[in-house]
Amino acid sequence: MRNDNTIMKKHKRSKTGTIINNADKYTDEQSLYTSPEGSRAKGFGLALESSGAKGFGLALEGGGAKGAYHMGVIKAFLEKGYKFGGITGTSIGALNGAAVAQGDFDKAYRLWEKVEPSMLFDIDSEQYRKLVSRDIDKEAIMHFASQAKKIIENKGIDTNKIRSIIGGLINEDRLRRSRTDFGLVTVSVSDFKPVELFKEDIPAGKIIDYLLASANLPIFGLKKIENKYYIDGGFYDNCPINLIASKGYKDIIAVRTLAFGIVQDVKRKDLHVTNIKPSEPPGKVLDFSREQISRSLNMGYYDAIRNISGLTGYKYYIKPFIEKDAAAMLLRFNQKTIKGLMDITDPASSPSSPSDCTSRLLLETTLPRISHLLGLEEEAGYDTILIKLMEILAEEKGLQKYRIYSFRQFTRELKKLPPLPAHDTAKDNESHPQGGLQKMLLTYTSKKPHILAISQYVLDALY
Repeated sequence: MRNDNTIMKKHKRSKTGTIINNADKYTDEQSLYTSPEGSRAKGFGLALESSGAKGFGLALEGGGAKGAYHMGVIKAFLEKGYKFGGITGTSIGALNGAAVAQGDFDKAYRLWEKVEPSMLFDIDSEQYRKLVSRDIDKEAIMHFASQAKKIIENKGIDTNKIRSIIGGLINEDRLRRSRTDFGLVTVSVSDFKPVELFKEDIPAGKIIDYLLASANLPIFGLKKIENKYYIDGGFYDNCPINLIASKGYKDIIAVRTLAFGIVQDVKRKDLHVTNIKPSEPPGKVLDFSREQISRSLNMGYYDAIRNISGLTGYKYYIKPFIEKDAAAMLLRFNQKTIKGLMDITDPASSPSSPSDCTSRLLLETTLPRISHLLGLEEEAGYDTILIKLMEILAEEKGLQKYRIYSFRQFTRELKKLPPLPAHDTAKDNESHPQGGLQKMLLTYTSKKPHILAISQYVLDALY
């Protein structure tokens, strides 16, 4: 058993951890032009065999309904032959982790596929709507922490349905017999101390009680075990990497939900931690709607495949192709296409005649401007620029996300979809004559039509 007296005191950062705050609030501009942390244009691939003697460790971050994302990720890793020697989790991560550790991944996955709000909460639809729409952020966490006495007195939302479901899923004897290490995090409000436990530290007959304590959000009241009250482990460490590392695991896969909570800094420097993070906002903590759960399961699966197989893309899943091939595609652009791109990106310096629009101008002048508008790194390759442009267009047109494409397939599918309504970018540039887009106030509304026009120009010129 591990017991640490250090609990978060400051709002932004303490000596030991960071509060993840409002991580699920993505702006429209972010969703279109920048990839959430953890997604990538360059795939890297992940070795099947761990370099450590104990194999892979798995850490599952808390996040309520976002826990469906865990199951999609784990499904991909299991299908590809990965094995986990140990699992730790906080809140929903502890519940999912216990099911996987006892060998019942398939049963837990099926439960996620069929779960509905009415299975979990004994409240009417209007109450549930208010519950789902409620923002639980940093200020809420600090408020709940400061109101411990009142929370104890308040019984909170009835959790009998949740306990019944967990009781039907988790088998304490099977979990204890399993050779897979398992640990969880909760917080004792009575002692104002975090509590980190492995299954061997938990008293007999109390596994489910401590699992519920780990997942005990303030809206549920406090979980009483014997003479002490417990609350969600996200108040101390929402992604228990250090806990699994304490068992000797050096290769650790951390499945993130980016939900509210405190995440402790990784203490050991000799760890290899692979973070699998949602490529898009994974929904609200209490949104157990069928649509949202299905989306999270799919996103988790394909985000994991991206990492395992080294796929490219930010929000789509594209087989990698080399920059040399991307350059060859660009060099096939005709002068009319290059002229059109220059007219959009910087009409003040665009040659008057298409005959003066050379491939050199495209590669050395226009593409760097486009890369800058996309918010890409200065050294971004031609392949990265092309993928980003096509993904923006694909998202706008509603192209199916959850499948694996080659770049050629991706562009072919895009060309099958109806074109977007035309937008007069020249009129926008007239109001900003000093260098076109480079001099504009690049707000979401001003940038979007230009980026889409660039993307469509490029799509029409490919293949």
